[in-house]
Amino acid sequence: MSKTVKIFAIVVGIIIVLILAFTYLGNSSNTATSSTPADTGLSSSVPMQTAATSTGEGAEAAPISNANFTILLSSIKSITLDTSIFSNPGYKALRDNPISLGTAVIGRQNPFAPIGVDSTTGQSTGTLAVQTLTPTKVTATTAQFGALVSAGSMAGTSVVFQYGTDDTLSSATGPVNVTSTGTALFNVTGLTPATTYYVNTTAVQGSNTATGTIMTFTTPKK
Repeated sequence: MSKTVKIFAIVVGIIIVLILAFTYLGNSSNTATSSTPADTGLSSSVPMQTAATSTGEGAEAAPISNANFTILLSSIKSITLDTSIFSNPGYKALRDNPISLGTAVIGRQNPFAPIGVDSTTGQSTGTLAVQTLTPTKVTATTAQFGALVSAGSMAGTSVVFQYGTDDTLSSATGPVNVTSTGTALFNVTGLTPATTYYVNTTAVQGSNTATGTIMTFTTPKK
């Protein structure tokens, strides 16, 4: 937003506040004081708009007219706005610091099912656990992720690797099938040289999930 637009917005805001203030003060001074005799059952009121003058106690009330309001409104022209704050080093140093929430991990389909029981088949899958292995074959732009899974059966078990340059793990691989020995490997590419990466694993078997621990590694320079 440019400085001119900011100044214009401030002036418009002041005008709106003054209009609302004068409208409120004008309405609060209205009075309804006349009525017909009680036996007729009819009544009427006459609004009176008055403003106290500065002549002291007992001074005669003066009506608030559109002309007076216009004069008060025109006095806004004499207001001087200090725009030096926009060139202040402290104001220019203000920065937005967004927070990344990372990648959400889908949990169990039925959180009330017994631990180790697939909510779809109702069969026990045993205790599911996964261990994140230290990445190997690390180059300036590639690395091999590894995971070791333990479960009652490896059938239908897969692993997802999450990684990134901080512990929010902003990137993730697709599901990687686990072998009969419980291992899963994935070769990642497109890494940045001389950068520290964080990697973690999530094992999925039916509605059961297990998460490993975060490991770190650093790619070398080219």
